[in-house]
Amino acid sequence: MKLEILSAKGTVVDCEVTSVVLPGLEGSFGVLPGHTPFLSILRKGNVTYFDTEDKSVPINGGIVEVKGDSVCICLTE
Repeated sequence: MKLEILSAKGTVVDCEVTSVVLPGLEGSFGVLPGHTPFLSILRKGNVTYFDTEDKSVPINGGIVEVKGDSVCICLTE
């Protein structure tokens, strides 16, 4: 699935991944391909994603939209 992490300064991540773990307001949650569409607020923490290896991006919060096989995160600064 496609993962995009966007900030006011530009694109932070734009790649194909197999799964994503996000820091939700009530705890971390995972997203796999084919996940039910939804919007959620994210708290400060790490976005961890998996492609050929585990990678992590620290964030200060934001909003995530999961739709189809796409995860788009808009960061707050």
